[in-house]
Amino acid sequence: MALQVIGCEVIPQLLAKLMAEARVVAPQRREGKDQWGLADVTNPCDVDLEYVSTTLPAKKFAFPPVETLLRYELAERPVMEAVVESEPIVLFGIHACDIYGLRALDIAFSDQNVDPNYAARRSQMRIVGVDCKPDDYCFCGSMGSATPTEGFDLFLTPVAGGYLAETATEAGAAMLTGLPTREATSEELAEAKARLARRTQETSKLSAEVHSLPLILSGLSGSANWEKHAERCYSCGTCNLVCPTCYCFNVTDKMALSLDQGNKDREWDGCMLEEFGKVATGENFREEREQRLRHRFYRKYSYLFTKFGRPYCCGCGRCVRQCLVHIDPVAVLNDMAAEAEGRKG
Repeated sequence: MALQVIGCEVIPQLLAKLMAEARVVAPQRREGKDQWGLADVTNPCDVDLEYVSTTLPAKKFAFPPVETLLRYELAERPVMEAVVESEPIVLFGIHACDIYGLRALDIAFSDQNVDPNYAARRSQMRIVGVDCKPDDYCFCGSMGSATPTEGFDLFLTPVAGGYLAETATEAGAAMLTGLPTREATSEELAEAKARLARRTQETSKLSAEVHSLPLILSGLSGSANWEKHAERCYSCGTCNLVCPTCYCFNVTDKMALSLDQGNKDREWDGCMLEEFGKVATGENFREEREQRLRHRFYRKYSYLFTKFGRPYCCGCGRCVRQCLVHIDPVAVLNDMAAEAEGRKG
């Protein structure tokens, strides 16, 4: 991986170059608020790389909240057409946790049967990451996602007067072609290394080591802690919707009023919603809030962790940041770790 340094003044030039080649989305502050969203760039000066977190994760550009999978016409000879839509796009200035989240979805959507819609979008996506500015909700250090190891083309780490630019692919190197760059000094490399180490330390909040979580949870399905943390849950599903690694969905038919044509649409769904566990007979397999909360934690920190070898949580803190009652996964997991330790004694 090549390392170069670019000045802060080069960022608008880099954005302009990328905008000439593809659609570019980047973090931008919402007017009058301390909130940011990933939005299409029309003016490079609107991009804010000194942001804490966007409300929705970068996954929405690879796995949209709503997308049409199939169009059909019910004529004398019915016609069905699969819909796979994609376009060249650059995700600019996303954090390491969102990069981790996209890689988690890459694994899930290519397991056994490759999802063609997701794969088509990802094949045309380039990633420019930037080191983050964490707040009290971030716990990426505990999840091992505070610094990126893969899944990006170019990654920017702030150093005095500019950014250390790490290129991981040929596409990333091409982004810097023709722009003013220079080799990084030993002082700048040390500064970036110290910054990333500090980031991991600042955001490591779990009392247990992350790889021990499946074992810790294995004996705690009946713990009273599930009810303790779920009793204030509204079952609104916000935590599912803002999560970079959640990928549950529902498929619905949207018929025209004439009933002769329609779409099959895929829409985000979430295990914290009361209807999620309901089947055709009316039976609901997760009727109670604590059952849904428990399932969410087992899926992220046990089931998928065991299956794919990585936690399906990137520690971005969006779930607690957006939760109306601030149910904190760190608090839940630390309670479970303490209970598991107590049972040993």
